[in-house]
Amino acid sequence: MTTLTPTPKQQIFGTDGTPLVGGKIYTYSAGTTTPLATYTDSGGLTANTNPIILDSLGQASIWLTTSVSYKFSVYTSANVLLYTVDSIAAPVDYLTFASPPPIGNTTPNTGAFTTLTATTGTITTVNATTATVSGVTTTGTLTFSGGGSMTKPSEAAIKSISASAASSALTISASALSLDFRSTTLTSGTVTTVSGTPANLVVPSTATLGTVSAVQSRLIVLALNNAGTIELAVVNISGGTNLTETGLISTTAIAAASNSASTVYSTTARTSVAYRVIGYVESTQATAGTWATTPSTIQGCGGQALTAMSSLGYGQVWTDVSGSRSSGTTYYNTTGKPISVMINVSSGGSASITITVSGVVAFFTQITNANPGGSAIIPPGASYVATLSGSTTYWTELR
Repeated sequence: MTTLTPTPKQQIFGTDGTPLVGGKIYTYSAGTTTPLATYTDSGGLTANTNPIILDSLGQASIWLTTSVSYKFSVYTSANVLLYTVDSIAAPVDYLTFASPPPIGNTTPNTGAFTTLTATTGTITTVNATTATVSGVTTTGTLTFSGGGSMTKPSEAAIKSISASAASSALTISASALSLDFRSTTLTSGTVTTVSGTPANLVVPSTATLGTVSAVQSRLIVLALNNAGTIELAVVNISGGTNLTETGLISTTAIAAASNSASTVYSTTARTSVAYRVIGYVESTQATAGTWATTPSTIQGCGGQALTAMSSLGYGQVWTDVSGSRSSGTTYYNTTGKPISVMINVSSGGSASITITVSGVVAFFTQITNANPGGSAIIPPGASYVATLSGSTTYWTELR
């Protein structure tokens, strides 16, 4: 590849066709009479005088600031105006632009470009040396006319969600999303990227989603890929739904009677769709199904970024809760993580322990003339009841 050499120096001629020796060039911002500097060198370190005085050959070294337009007025040495040229700009130098500036770069690479393209996305600002690009949603690249490319930005680590309680209903919403979804064919590892702003999901009045009055609940917010359109869904974490994003999920249309903790609800029922976890909403409502209290926590998250920190034992300690626990009383795990309970009783006769988790007996023992002990894991949001005979020796929880 070859190219013409640029003019090493600017040479101006008079009306008689001879070099304009001693001539003057006044330089202004385009369309104005406001002086605008030019430079003697490519680095822009030394400014020309204004006016620029032409030498004995009618020449001068004139370097322009890129991305700026000038107006030149040319005079003789006797200050007679010969002509004015407006809207002069530095030529685009494709060769010196070796690679594009990254998104958000305030000191872009030396050089210039005039056009760029995105596989999918929006180019919001372009000038001679900088560009702002947003909404790139494919695994493709941005390509620059001057050479070089920019790969797709990574997904944001935290997704922006919101939730509000009004008129006894809970409205869940999300900002514009760009998410990678697994294939709906479980034998395929192909990823599909979908972008868009999902419609709000409204949990209507009387729909409890399996929450309990006056007990803190955690509702998981999901994004569904409905044939290329992102839709929202919600499920109570206490229901034990598999949210590992390793399979597909089916949902039920949400309604006033949506009272199951183990059902995933969306505005319209969907069958076997890919999904992503994008956050959760915690709140304590005085009456389950009457969404009147503002959520206490609204947390956006990037897929399963919080999984490790939600595992049993992470950030937890054994705590003696003997003074605040009683046999036959229902308690709830509102920590957002699995907890473990350990109970020991003593009795001179027969002693027994039954631990029921969300209505299912998880542990039972009965021993005569001994001190039985028992334990169970309580999933997030689940309830548990310990029914004991004999005196409690200790009752501890890993929480």
